[in-house]
Amino acid sequence: MKKIIAFFALFLFMFSVAAFAQTAKIIETKGDVQVKKEANSAWKKAKINTFLDKQAEIKTGVSAECTLTFDEEFKNILTIKENSQIKLENLKPVDISLPKGRVFSLIEDIAKVEKFEIRTPTAIAGVRGTGESVEFSSGCANVKCFENNVYVQGLTNQGDTTGERGLTSGFGVKACEGGTLGEQFALSKEDLLQWEEFLSNVDDLRDNSSVDDGEGDSLNDALDERRLDYGDDNLEDRRRDEENSHKSSSSDDSDGRYDK
Repeated sequence: MKKIIAFFALFLFMFSVAAFAQTAKIIETKGDVQVKKEANSAWKKAKINTFLDKQAEIKTGVSAECTLTFDEEFKNILTIKENSQIKLENLKPVDISLPKGRVFSLIEDIAKVEKFEIRTPTAIAGVRGTGESVEFSSGCANVKCFENNVYVQGLTNQGDTTGERGLTSGFGVKACEGGTLGEQFALSKEDLLQWEEFLSNVDDLRDNSSVDDGEGDSLNDALDERRLDYGDDNLEDRRRDEENSHKSSSSDDSDGRYDK
């Protein structure tokens, strides 16, 4: 009986570790950034080093930005530009909805997130280890590939895909009402300057990532703390189960003696 309880406890612990790994962290905010950590919670001011689980939402105001990392090494980064809103539908694989606004993403270790997709009302943009921007405004999704490759799927109002287009570095595509994919277009100098600005900011964040600002712990520290909390609760549950099992066994023995 004890072996069964121990095995079940180990299974739950391993499952919890995998679940806890599915998190994102706010690493930078500029201006008015609001976060809603759960579906039924209220909007609150976003703070650096806040950890987010799936279903969390973020919105930015005028001239505001928010940057997230999906791993401890800052290999997978997302910046939410001004007047935008996203929802973290899932975190492994990453599935982000973008009902309005624009985001930039740099995904250099896709194995850690399995897949990275951004969903707008008219298109899904997915990466294969790449850099991209996705914008949704005036009823159209605008997807631009800055590094490696991006795939874009058009979406109907019912959520059905209308086809897929592959993009290589330096090109973009637009998907408007009904998910119709337009012709590829070359990125402008302004697009490339915006990407360089994004990369420069990512480099700064990586350089400063080892500095402890006293506002929070690393992803690994936070995950370790969650695991320890789970382990303490789990040990207490195992102790209760063993006590109940011992009492039941003692009761059976006592009943047997009286029968004799």
